Amino acid sequence: MIEYVVSPAENGFRADKIVVNAFGDVSYTFLQKIFRTKKVKVNEKVAHASDRLKTGDIIKIFARKAAPSIRKDTQAKNDDTQVKMNLKSAEKFKQMIIFENNDFIAINKPTNLAVQKGSKVKICVEELMSAFNPDLKLVHRIDKDTSGILLIAKNTLSAQKLTLMFREEKIHKTYFAIVDGKIKSNGIIDNFLHKTMVGNEEKIQITKDDKSGQRAITKYFVRKIINTPGFEYYTLLELQPQTGRKHQLRVHCADALHAPILGDRKYNRHPIHKQLFLHAYKVEIDGTNIEITAKFPEYFPDIKID
Repeated sequence: MIEYVVSPAENGFRADKIVVNAFGDVSYTFLQKIFRTKKVKVNEKVAHASDRLKTGDIIKIFARKAAPSIRKDTQAKNDDTQVKMNLKSAEKFKQMIIFENNDFIAINKPTNLAVQKGSKVKICVEELMSAFNPDLKLVHRIDKDTSGILLIAKNTLSAQKLTLMFREEKIHKTYFAIVDGKIKSNGIIDNFLHKTMVGNEEKIQITKDDKSGQRAITKYFVRKIINTPGFEYYTLLELQPQTGRKHQLRVHCADALHAPILGDRKYNRHPIHKQLFLHAYKVEIDGTNIEITAKFPEYFPDIKID
């Protein structure tokens, strides 16, 4: 059996889509069969493929992917290779850990590492953490190109607690971004975002009201105008998202402040940097003394935070 907690990023997804997230790539026939034979339950009730799930829902899958038939000697070699890969993955995950308590682990995720599996994703946090400890559960996500803090629950109960804290806005995140332009004052961006297709690419755009979009709020603070060689005339912004919409910070910088984040190849029309200069720097949790910070990636200029 596989047990999986629906993350905030998966809120509203169909049950069959979340099963794919839990298993990785599986065939359409396999999906149809496990739902038809009632081997998928959500919160202890039989689920249907078209059910829309909510953040924190617990999905249980009473099935496993069939392994291909191969020769015993090949199987032994593959098993040995898999063990070595798992050890390597577990060690890679361990090196990313920056905080740990009884409930969760915090890692400093590098840029260009996806959080979850996908058809074009060769390696992701989800696979690395499973190799380290199969009981670990994702409770939120950050973009592949964004670096910084990612919280990972140690078990299902902790995942439910953290998911509730995110929903009740008891977990506060602070990001730093270097943007293309001079921002002169602090402020708050409060608007609505919605998904749209531009050609064959999905993008998030600002819309006028909540009929076609979701409210998105970001506080921003000017920390300094950067004069480091190669970064002249750029601004270091502290960003505090009050909501958690997809690509919220990237769109707010690019379209609300008209100062896109450096290296943003989706929302910056003229990106000249290879990496995205957006870093999840700090997490604070209400009712605790927990305050976690993550070092900036090496490609950021020398930045000292007071």
